[in-house]
Amino acid sequence: MLLSKKMNKGLTLTELMITVVIFVILTAVVAYILRAVLLNWSSQETRTGIDISLDRGIEEITRDLREARAAQSSGDEIRFTQNLSAYDIYYLYNSSDSYPPAFNQTTYQLRKAAVTGGMSGTFTYGSGQIIINDVLAPPTSDLSLSSNLITLDLSVKRGDETIRSRTQVRPRNL
Repeated sequence: MLLSKKMNKGLTLTELMITVVIFVILTAVVAYILRAVLLNWSSQETRTGIDISLDRGIEEITRDLREARAAQSSGDEIRFTQNLSAYDIYYLYNSSDSYPPAFNQTTYQLRKAAVTGGMSGTFTYGSGQIIINDVLAPPTSDLSLSSNLITLDLSVKRGDETIRSRTQVRPRNL
């Protein structure tokens, strides 16, 4: 009787293998859940960055265009003036394109530059302040003027994430 108690104190090889298999399965499940959480976090961080950049840019453009005294658009650019003496343009730029762009590239920068020579004057393609990066090319993105209403329809893509913002601006002084 004493002898049989001593033999039952250790683990059998079968019990040890079952424990190892359960541990491996639990580790795999935890790793899968952790990976999914980290991917979701990364995706949300990218979307938040795009959203902040897009909102800031749209707000700046809207503020400028609300004060416009004259404006004209060709679908991929908006020319305007706030005081009838200085003229500006919002346009899409990619260093691989020449002016006017053929929109053969995937993404563009939305820029604001000064125009010399009046509303239909000239500007240096590639000059000016960068307002928004990674803007999708027309027809996905659109800058247009219809009557006294300016439509800003911009889609921004970074990696696999795309965010679209569409707003309309009615200049107060037109």
